[in-house]
Amino acid sequence: MSKKYDRQIELLNLLLRGGRITISNISSELGVCIHTVKRDIADLQYHFPIFTYTGKGGGVELNACFSFERHILTRDNVMLIKYSLKFLADSDDGRSSAACSLLYKVFHE
Repeated sequence: MSKKYDRQIELLNLLLRGGRITISNISSELGVCIHTVKRDIADLQYHFPIFTYTGKGGGVELNACFSFERHILTRDNVMLIKYSLKFLADSDDGRSSAACSLLYKVFHE
């Protein structure tokens, strides 16, 4: 997992709280520049119904009808998964490669 993945999960968590949020507020919340937020939103729009609005009262929001089937992972969850993947990758057990492959599929599909 990468910083980008972690940041995009945090961005989704912000949007899942509901309501419209400005890009500058997202930028402040995540501690990144506005351009990074815009790129992340563009990436996420391929997979999620995220709408952007310009002008006064503009911002970003997730479609109100959207429901997320799986839970969004917290930063601590992601750290535990990373630790588990590293442990599996370092092990000599023949099943570790299959387990790593499965976990990768779960979090990237």
